[in-house]
Amino acid sequence: MTTLKEYLMVILFLGLPLTWASCSGGGDKVTTGEVQETPPSVAGPSEGKLIVRLTDKEKTELNIQTARVSSSIQQYTLQAPGVVFPAPNHVSIISTPVDGQISAIMVHEGQLVRKGQELFKIESLVFGNLVAEYLQAIAEEKFQTSRLERLKQLVEQTISSRSELERAMSDFQRATAASISAYAKLKAIGVPDHEIEAFSNAEQIDPSLKIHASINGSFDQRMVDLGQSVNALEKLGRIIDLEQVLVKGYLSPADARFVNPGDSVTIAQREGSSLNLKARISSVNPGLDEDNRSVVVNIEIVPENNWPRPGENVRLQISTSSVGEVFAVPLQAVTYDGNQAIVFVKIDDHTYEKRAVDVSEIRDRFAIAQHGISDNEELAVSQVFSLKALSRYELIAEE
Repeated sequence: MTTLKEYLMVILFLGLPLTWASCSGGGDKVTTGEVQETPPSVAGPSEGKLIVRLTDKEKTELNIQTARVSSSIQQYTLQAPGVVFPAPNHVSIISTPVDGQISAIMVHEGQLVRKGQELFKIESLVFGNLVAEYLQAIAEEKFQTSRLERLKQLVEQTISSRSELERAMSDFQRATAASISAYAKLKAIGVPDHEIEAFSNAEQIDPSLKIHASINGSFDQRMVDLGQSVNALEKLGRIIDLEQVLVKGYLSPADARFVNPGDSVTIAQREGSSLNLKARISSVNPGLDEDNRSVVVNIEIVPENNWPRPGENVRLQISTSSVGEVFAVPLQAVTYDGNQAIVFVKIDDHTYEKRAVDVSEIRDRFAIAQHGISDNEELAVSQVFSLKALSRYELIAEE
């Protein structure tokens, strides 16, 4: 003859919706406090407990396995996509500082260049005027220097007045300032000192501005052709130094809160690839990337065997830890009652307590919980669905 308990168990396993309200009372198998089936945002601090007691037969048949949990700093492994970029200070955009026309190209794409090497020549009226201004300023400074020295001697001999010496001093200071200004203008457009010094000995002004490499590296892009007219600040090419690259990883905001500078990371060509490098996170951007709404982590690494190269997509595996101590609950121990995560805590061999837990993250094979569990408690990791069904049966039976 089918018992009431068996009949109700069949109904529960078929998934028929049931509604019940908890009530107090004594039974041979269940002891309950006040039970509140309310969402976590509504439930108060005095939420009741539900105790499930098993008979000897049920204990033997179910043979429930348990796992002991304790709070600790948990280690996580986060997966994230990444893109390789040239590292800061290891990439240089070559541009023209003045208007002009490309008169010579001395480099080809893919060619290795050294710092200071000539890359382009630009015929420029602006540059020619700057050279002329510098030469005039140098000549005026020399004249005013000589005039000042001569007037100092005349004043000492009382041949010239003190006011003439003061005017000469003022003219000398203006000439010096003009010379410094003309020199600074040439330096600002990238003319090296040895070329500036050579202007004074040249018989005529050459209006060809030489564009030099600013770093060692490989010439990556050429953006102009011979004879092309260019405007000031227009890009001519790019140099990349592959001795160091920057890998940008893209994390969800939820994952990013676990990541800190200094965390170790494995960079792989693709998931499961044997080609990988070990590195550490250099920095974490404080805001979200506007394009993909992700938090960007930056990793500077030295390539090995020409890998990785700028433009490549890579996979990141970041090793990090929790902020403070948390509980790592085996996923087998967690089930849900509506939207509320629950576990069954072992009281003794025949008794389990149904308890709500606060699951903040799912990591690997564990649910990370911060509240609802105490150190060294044992949780059921098998027959959890049966315990859940029995807990519902007990509530119905009390009615």
